[in-house]
Amino acid sequence: MGAPRLVHSLAAFLWQLWRRHRWSLPLSIAAVLCFVRLASEMQEGDVDAFDKLLQGLVNVRRGSLDSLMLACTRWGDALPMTVVSAGIVLLLLVVRRGKEARYLAFGVGGGLLLNLLLKELFHRARPGADFAYLLPSLSSLSFPSGHTMGTTSVVGSLAVILHVAKAPRWVRLASILLGAAAIVGVGLSRIYFGAHYPSDVLGGFLAAAAWVSVVTGSMYPRLLPGEGEAPSTARAGTSS
Repeated sequence: MGAPRLVHSLAAFLWQLWRRHRWSLPLSIAAVLCFVRLASEMQEGDVDAFDKLLQGLVNVRRGSLDSLMLACTRWGDALPMTVVSAGIVLLLLVVRRGKEARYLAFGVGGGLLLNLLLKELFHRARPGADFAYLLPSLSSLSFPSGHTMGTTSVVGSLAVILHVAKAPRWVRLASILLGAAAIVGVGLSRIYFGAHYPSDVLGGFLAAAAWVSVVTGSMYPRLLPGEGEAPSTARAGTSS
């Protein structure tokens, strides 16, 4: 009797987990698996051809996009991202949206800490001086890209907050389009200046996507259509 009951309890738990996280759970798992595969191939040298191909395509545009790429890479620096995030957190606290403020702090602050941890874990050196363009070559660690990861964490978290706050549809759509352009621009700028390999940028995006999905699923488990109510909420509604 013990084993069947345990299996039934486990199945019920997994079903409730799926109901609550029908979108965030698959997104998190997919991003993590893609990141792990990329990191594994990076360590084995299997992404070298990909890096060389994409770096060559970007290098062709060097000299014609300097001002735009410099603006993108400056925007993705730690200081602007921190100032913007801190300002929005304070604004959310002023308007008494404490949960949204905590969500943004976890999404952005946790993403920063995760980036530092991953850099130390994989310990990949930056591209050499031969890759550097305009900006000085850096000696810090390379994988995953902190600029890309930070920008993706901020943009993704803000998009979720606008959805939670029920902002007008055009505002949410505009934020998604502008946010996507910012992520792509910052990522391309890091390749353009030779500060990162293309696989560093892709790794930063995947790591941030996984992190934001996890935080979103933890704090807003019923955010998207098709996700069920929390078990405790459902029981409370039934009993009343």
